[in-house]
Amino acid sequence: MATGFPRKAPPDWPGLLATLAECVTHLGTERFDGQLIALLRQGVGIEQCILFAYSGRDTMESLLVDNPRYPKVAGRLADLYAGGLFRQDPNYPRLRQLLEAGREQADAELMPMPTEAMSPAYRSHLFAFPDLADKVSVVIPAGATVYYLNLYRDLGRGPFAPLDMARLEALIPLLASLVCRHYRQAHPAALPASHEEAEALKPLSARERQLCLSLLRGHTLKTAAAELDIALSTAETYRKRAYAKLGVRSKARLVALCRKG
Repeated sequence: MATGFPRKAPPDWPGLLATLAECVTHLGTERFDGQLIALLRQGVGIEQCILFAYSGRDTMESLLVDNPRYPKVAGRLADLYAGGLFRQDPNYPRLRQLLEAGREQADAELMPMPTEAMSPAYRSHLFAFPDLADKVSVVIPAGATVYYLNLYRDLGRGPFAPLDMARLEALIPLLASLVCRHYRQAHPAALPASHEEAEALKPLSARERQLCLSLLRGHTLKTAAAELDIALSTAETYRKRAYAKLGVRSKARLVALCRKG
């Protein structure tokens, strides 16, 4: 994972310990996402975070979308990307390569934004986001899934500097472990629905509700199917029916619906 970034400014580990402890405490629960965002803001300084899972059949799924200032715009960007724009991402060939290799123990990789390699169409979509100054990605291979963590800076904070990249690189092993442990090992059956989730998911059948709760707990569709002991095609059917009943078209919208009640 050698990238050539200076190693003079590691993260403030003492200051991060409390936030890290909260991340570990809430692994596998609905509170993990918020703690992960807090860790990233404290350790690196970001305005937006979008986490995707790239898996078999060349599909991209959004797991986490966070932007306090522009939540709707961030959600639309995640939907657009997962809907097919990801194939124009200059990092896409590397994601495919890692997925095809299927290695469980491969090192995570830090990738600065490859501006010069972007197509005009992809660039126009990415930079249509208000105040976007810079993006850096962390690619986390995990066997049948590659997690793709995208971190953004706005114009007010400015682009990631070399020392920011060094801090992020120092955090990568920790981030990779947290992401893999949470999103692959969350057990939705052990987690009762919150009041907001229960109200939002009332129109669904029992199986559709279980699937949506699995997705809300961080599972990909593939790992949710395994958790519920159903075929992937059956999980796809449940998701399609659930989304139609709820009037949502993506996981990001499902999360937004269940969080607002």
